[in-house]
Amino acid sequence: MSVPVEPSGAFGPAHAAAARLIPADAVPVTDEDAAPAGADADADATEDGGVRALLLRLRAAAADAPSDEATGYLLELVAREMTAVLGRFDRDALVTWRERACQHDAAGNPGAAVHLLAQVVTEMTQHLGPTDSDTLVTHLELATAIGNNGDPRTAVQRFQELVPALAMAHGAQDARVLTVQVRMAANLARAGEVFPAVQQLQSLVPWIQQSLPAGHPLLGEARCALARLVPTFRHLTGTPDSAGLGPVEAVAMVHRLLVWDFGSDAEAKACVKDLGRFTGKRGISDRLAAIPDDMSAEQAAGFLLA
Repeated sequence: MSVPVEPSGAFGPAHAAAARLIPADAVPVTDEDAAPAGADADADATEDGGVRALLLRLRAAAADAPSDEATGYLLELVAREMTAVLGRFDRDALVTWRERACQHDAAGNPGAAVHLLAQVVTEMTQHLGPTDSDTLVTHLELATAIGNNGDPRTAVQRFQELVPALAMAHGAQDARVLTVQVRMAANLARAGEVFPAVQQLQSLVPWIQQSLPAGHPLLGEARCALARLVPTFRHLTGTPDSAGLGPVEAVAMVHRLLVWDFGSDAEAKACVKDLGRFTGKRGISDRLAAIPDDMSAEQAAGFLLA
């Protein structure tokens, strides 16, 4: 079920009246003025640091859980424990709730992600500040979930509002800025604006390669987003198969095959067929099986399309 989104300016709170998933009464908010003094304060700080370190290790371990369900369960436990022990407005607690929401999205439940991220971004805006790095990243994830939840135009609007703030804070070549641009392009395509989406991704792929370390996951995300659009773009532009395929698009389609970014075998077979049509090469599926695991997308494209 779609969760309604009520944007209010560049960084205004959304879902302010929605039911809170972060338990408000888990523990009273600590008054810094009432903190114990002297040795007791030092002991409490040491204990707090140890508990925090343990909870952060548990949060990191969630990535290795055996299933999406287990990952979500562990993140929720850690988030609730952080809220109870460290306080509702603690940065690590809020970031953990953000990770829990992102896991909802990754597991195919973007509606739940939108609902929770809207709460987290409101709390972060109020207690960390509207231009805080974690607040801006949470805006990024909220816009992503909104797009995944079937509202790409609102997602694009939020991404557009976010780019200047992130670029001012981190620079135009920062991974977060580039992530916003990649996901904005993907949502433009979802909204039916395939031409600007493809053009943006065509320029972003080499820019990401120049700006980020080799192997950065955003390069793969951008390539997959572009590869999904290539057949539609060529159909809309009336590009004949004999026109060939540009190197950026060819590597993107090969990358998509290497990481198997498909919902079904039929979709993968269609990609192989399209790649063969656009390049005039045969036997791609047979060659694909012979590609070593450590071969880069560029190397694999050279091998498949030689």
